[in-house]
Parts: sequence; structure tokens; C-alpha cells
Amino acid sequence: MRLGDVIAAVNEGADAVGFVVESPSSPRNLPLTKAKELMKAVRVFSTKVMVTSAHDPRRIVKTCSKLKPDALQLHNYTPELVHKLRKKQPSTSLILATGIRDTSSLKQAKSMSRYADAVLADSPSTTGMGGTGRTHDWRFTARIRNTIRPHPLILAGGLTPSNVKSAIEIVRPFAVDVSSGVEKTVGVKDHGKIKEFILNAKGNSF
Repeated sequence: MRLGDVIAAVNEGADAVGFVVESPSSPRNLPLTKAKELMKAVRVFSTKVMVTSAHDPRRIVKTCSKLKPDALQLHNYTPELVHKLRKKQPSTSLILATGIRDTSSLKQAKSMSRYADAVLADSPSTTGMGGTGRTHDWRFTARIRNTIRPHPLILAGGLTPSNVKSAIEIVRPFAVDVSSGVEKTVGVKDHGKIKEFILNAKGNSF
């Protein structure tokens, strides 16, 4: 949400930086003009991710056209929405997020993997978005990773500098995603925690 935080993440070696838009229920929601400005700070070889809980295909396509993200992370989706996005935004990678609840999550993740370039496993949230700071059952998430292979699984949900290493060792994800775990307050990142998180995450072999 702040330019200095984007620069810190990129400088410390983040492979991707996410920007929440069109998601009024999220405290990290950004106006499109602000998101576009911040995305300019993401340098080449780092991925710009548009994160949204919107579900109107026309609105999402229009927003993608404005922001031109490298990847789109959806927290609401239908096969019809995915089909339209593939047609209108063919060069944008698609990440579909699912809350890990029970064995039904296995079936849902398998279904998602047919449409997505990657599946993001997150802790359930009443707002439909992540950032809850709560973890979920990583051993169960490892089962989901096995279920959707060879599609990539991104692990999210309550990750912090102190637990990310253990999480990676258990789940063996393609990537990890963090938000509240490296914050001082909502939307304000702690640069020391960003550095520690990335060091601990990349110290593991994914």
C-alpha cells in the first residue's frame, strides 16, 4: 500500500508483489490510480500481481487493462469468468485462491487446477480475502499439493518469519505468500520482517 514497502520487498528479493484492488471489504484495498503508481516500482524479473475479490468479468477485464499485471489472483471465480479472462487477458497468469476447510477443499482445489496456472491455499476468511494472520492445517495442505500436481501450489495463511521455514518443510509448496505476517499495523509493512521472511523462505529448497 506504500511505495517504500514495495521497494523494500523488491530489494530484499521478493519474486512477486501483490496489490489488492476492487475489494471493498479488504482493509488493504487500493484505488486503481494508487495501485498503478505502486506497480511501477516493481522492477523487471519481479511479478506484479493484481489481487481481487471482484467477480464481475467485465469489471475485472477492465481493471486488468488499466493495471496490466503479470498475474491475477482471484478470490471469487467461476469457470465462465476464467474462460473470459483467458480470452481477454491471455498473457496474464491466473492464480485461484481457496480457503482450506475440510476434505471438500481437496475436490475444490482439484477443480481449480484445471483452470488456473496456480492454486493458492489460504486460511478461511469472513471477508473472502486473506490477511487473517491465521494458519491452517499444513499437513492437510500437503495432501492438496499432491492432489493438484503438477500444478503449482502457493501456500498462504498466517505465515511469519518464524514459521515459514517449518511450513515449507511440511507443505513443500511452489511458493509462499505473506501479508499480515510482515506488518507493523494493517497495510504498513515492517521492513525487517520482510527481510527475515524472505531469507527464511529462500533458505529452503522449494
